Amino acid sequence: MGNGLEIMLDIQQDEYLPIWRETNETSLEAGIRVQIHSQDEPPYIHQLGFGVSPGFQTFVSCQEQRLTYLPQPWGNCRSSTEQIIPGYDTYSISACRLHCETRVVLQECHCRMVHMPGNADICTPNNIKCVDRALALLQKSSGDSCPCETPCNLTRYGKELSMVKIPSKGSARYLSRKYHKSEDYIRDNFLVLDIFFEALNYETIEQKKAYDVAGLLGDIGGQMGLFIGASILTVLEILDYIYEVIKHRLQRLLKPQKEQKPQPQQKQPPASTVATVNLEDMKAKDGSERGHSEGAYANTILPNHHHHLHLHHSRHTPFEDFAC
Repeated sequence: MGNGLEIMLDIQQDEYLPIWRETNETSLEAGIRVQIHSQDEPPYIHQLGFGVSPGFQTFVSCQEQRLTYLPQPWGNCRSSTEQIIPGYDTYSISACRLHCETRVVLQECHCRMVHMPGNADICTPNNIKCVDRALALLQKSSGDSCPCETPCNLTRYGKELSMVKIPSKGSARYLSRKYHKSEDYIRDNFLVLDIFFEALNYETIEQKKAYDVAGLLGDIGGQMGLFIGASILTVLEILDYIYEVIKHRLQRLLKPQKEQKPQPQQKQPPASTVATVNLEDMKAKDGSERGHSEGAYANTILPNHHHHLHLHHSRHTPFEDFAC
């Protein structure tokens, strides 16, 4: 293919061990198991692998996923800064399980399997039953003896598989001549595996805190500002309104009283003095005219004339004289 990995394999079914009787280790299938994993973790094919059958071309489309988990107290992952499992550069679930299996097999059988890490002796075929018994006990345990936490940083690959049948009639004759095998042998033992990336990017899945310190303080401040702050502002606005109303009423009540207060007597301007002098002159002139005209008019024309003269001589106020 243009991009990716393409492998053609011959599984050589003729080399498979014969099956005399059915046991737990008996393999009835023909093909291979494949696991796509990161370079930082060891393969764990018997549980995480997928099968590829002979006589088919299998296309595996991969999508890289990078997962990030939170450590304690928010999550339950194991940080990469903690103690590394012996025999591995980085921590992974596969490395932890292999380490537990190796420890149990060493305790029970004093040897290790080929795929297990360490420097102990490889178990012989005579120790296979002991190894199977030890692994079965480990599998039945509740997990307390081998707690494998999720790493805080993990890379995995999502897969999509599709298959087509091979070989075609034309390719079977060509492969038969090329590898000096019969066409039936090629159909029963040959397979093609194509592994490629679906896209040249990766997906990130990150676990975040539901509440961090900044978010918690922000929510608390927002709630306090919404409820307590709003109530204080409302009270202040009401008090300010009451103050303005009382102030306005007092101003309306006190303003008329100030207007009704008696004004202090002011000095008359010079014009009033001139008017007084004029009145005196008019009084003197009026008196002389009265003296000349007393005899001209009868007593009946001006009644009470003598009383008027008496009052005129007793009171010398200018207002009364002006009235007369």
